[in-house]
Amino acid sequence: MILFEPYIPTPRESYEDDLWIKSECYRFYVRERRHNCTFREIMNLWLRVPYCCTCAVSEPLTEYRAADITGRNWRRDVAWTLGNETLGIIKRELRRNSEFALICKHCRTEIRPWKGDEVWVVNDHLEEHYRIPLETPGRKSVSSNVRKKIIELYDRACFGCGATSTTNKKLHIDHILPQSKGGDSAFRNLQPLCKDCGNLKGDELPEEVNVYSDIYFGVYPSDGYAGLFW
Repeated sequence: MILFEPYIPTPRESYEDDLWIKSECYRFYVRERRHNCTFREIMNLWLRVPYCCTCAVSEPLTEYRAADITGRNWRRDVAWTLGNETLGIIKRELRRNSEFALICKHCRTEIRPWKGDEVWVVNDHLEEHYRIPLETPGRKSVSSNVRKKIIELYDRACFGCGATSTTNKKLHIDHILPQSKGGDSAFRNLQPLCKDCGNLKGDELPEEVNVYSDIYFGVYPSDGYAGLFW
């Protein structure tokens, strides 16, 4: 006699649960990685981004690799075969898409591996991936629109201490690599800091302080430091 019916999670629920566990584990390693490398080393990292089958076939000169996450093993391999560096993309899609779809970087088509869609990945340099032209030559100021987006990106909290604008600490936009030493106003070089953390960081180079921007890990990078990860 069966006393109760066991609960069997749906494919989407299993996908989300597996992803959350691996994501939290990886977040710990990302923090460790940031404390064990310099700003310049971060800028030399590479990442892998997803492409749909159509885009992979249409550009044969690019070196694509099929991610074996279809069929019965997609839940097990989505974060292992496809790569931990794509977890950032997946997490963003989880928040805004009820179908938990991956998005092809080239054509923005939804990719659903749990429904049999084939996923391809291609290497992309971290700096080029996040290089967003935000200023004209000679202009160094950060526009109000960019300032708003950066603060929203960090959940309206100081990157250094976590203080929010609701705690009577006004946030300002900090250049990770100072403007006086060649830093630009692209997204990859901006982060929100409160006055105290800004004064602590000062005009020092990123190699001299452990203050690095999360934007570099919006898509988790793949590098040669395998021992720091899995």
